[in-house]
Order: sequence, then C-alpha cells, then structure tokens
Amino acid sequence: MTGASPRLDGRRVAVTRGKGGEDPLSGRLRELGARVLDVPAIAVAPPASWDEFDAAVHDLWQYDWIAFASATAVEATLSRIVALGLEPPPVGTRLAAVGKATAQHLQERLRAPDLIPEQATGAALAGAMAPHMRGRRVLVPRAAEGRPDLVEGLVAAGADVVAVPCYRTVPSSPEAVAPLGNALLDGRIDAVTFASPSAVKSVLAALGARAAMLDRCALAAIGPTTAAAIRESGLRVAVMPEVAGAVELAEALARHLGPKAG
Repeated sequence: MTGASPRLDGRRVAVTRGKGGEDPLSGRLRELGARVLDVPAIAVAPPASWDEFDAAVHDLWQYDWIAFASATAVEATLSRIVALGLEPPPVGTRLAAVGKATAQHLQERLRAPDLIPEQATGAALAGAMAPHMRGRRVLVPRAAEGRPDLVEGLVAAGADVVAVPCYRTVPSSPEAVAPLGNALLDGRIDAVTFASPSAVKSVLAALGARAAMLDRCALAAIGPTTAAAIRESGLRVAVMPEVAGAVELAEALARHLGPKAG
C-alpha cells in the first residue's frame, strides 16, 4: 500500500507569472493545500513592429517546419495570422513545440505538434529537430528578446532559419510585485516559483534591495533555463522538476517542503 502524495497544507507559495486568468501552476498548488500569492511579474506586448513577422508568414507553405518555444508564441502567431486574413499553417508543414504546455496550446489552437523534446528547453528542441534539419526551411516565431539557443542549434544542424519577433515580454511595475516584497519582509512566504527567466529578472528588478530576502525561502524553477537565471542572480535553486511543467513543479515543491508543521 502506498502512502498519500505529499501536500502543501499551511504553506504560502508565491507564483510569479504573467497577467491573465488562473495559472495551471497556481491551480495545482491550491489543490495540494497551499495558500497561493499570485504575483504578476511580467506582461506580454506586441513587437515594436510587425513588419518582419508579416513578411515571414505571407507564404507559410514555404516552410518545412515551424518551431514554437512558448505557448505565448503559439497564441501570438496564430492570432496575427488570423488578423492578416491568412490561411493557417498547411498540414504539410511540420510543427515542433518546446514542451507540454506549448504542445497543448498548439493542439487546442491548430493541431498536435509533430515533435516535442524530452526536456523543455530551446537547446533540447533544437537537438531533437537536428536530424531532420539539413536543407530544411524553418520558421521560428519568438519573443523579441528570445534566447539564441534554439535558432543557433537549428542553424548548426543545417537549417535555413527565419526567426521573427511575434511578442515582447515587459516587466510589471514595482507596485505589482510589492505584495511579494511585503510578504517576504513579514516572513510569510515559504516558496517562490518561477516559470521563465524574464520573470526572474522582472521580480529582482522590482524588489530592488529586498531581492536578497528571496534566499529566506525555497526558490523553485520550472526548468534548467529558468534555474540558470536564478543562479546567475546569485540566488539558490531549491526545487526543479525532472520534467518541466506546471503540475510537475507543484508536485516537486510538495515533495521538497511538505505540509507546514504545527
């Protein structure tokens, strides 16, 4: 007979995230008994100009693959294609998604991807696509400030890559992150979760001198890229799931912390 799954009853967890509806990470943490403080650390904005993107998607049939490194890229790309009055990517164009959340969004908006890497990073996606890339033309819609790993990996594998911005991530105001700083100061936070490097940078900038207090609690990263951003800031990563995902991160945190004693 197996024991009950670890829970987070009585634990206070801050979830740094974008603005919008219920985050699946917040939802799973609440199911596990945690009291969640949602912190809108980042927002999404259109690119400074749509010119590059619009030119790239005018003839989607020319691409052998489209590679998506985030669910936001999926949403921004397909919404813009609709706004332009264009047809969606043809069935002959193969689709790649960096991880489960991106794949799920792609399936909901268009169709299931043809390829998902085992690890949810740009480098892993490039590595999984590499055997199919020689002489192929690949569209990579991405954040204006996106990391180079995916594009560089595809180019190294012999692909003709067209990388175009379809959105920007912008930091939230210090006022939006202030509740986290206050909770840290009062010792009311057991853990802080991060799902992207941009969230890490935004929170650190908004907290200013108070960012040092993050070391008082367990910092949880959704994957290795986010974990690297936390470590580069001089902070410690306490939790990172083996498989990047919202549910996996919540459950890894439960295994690490358990319920609050007393």
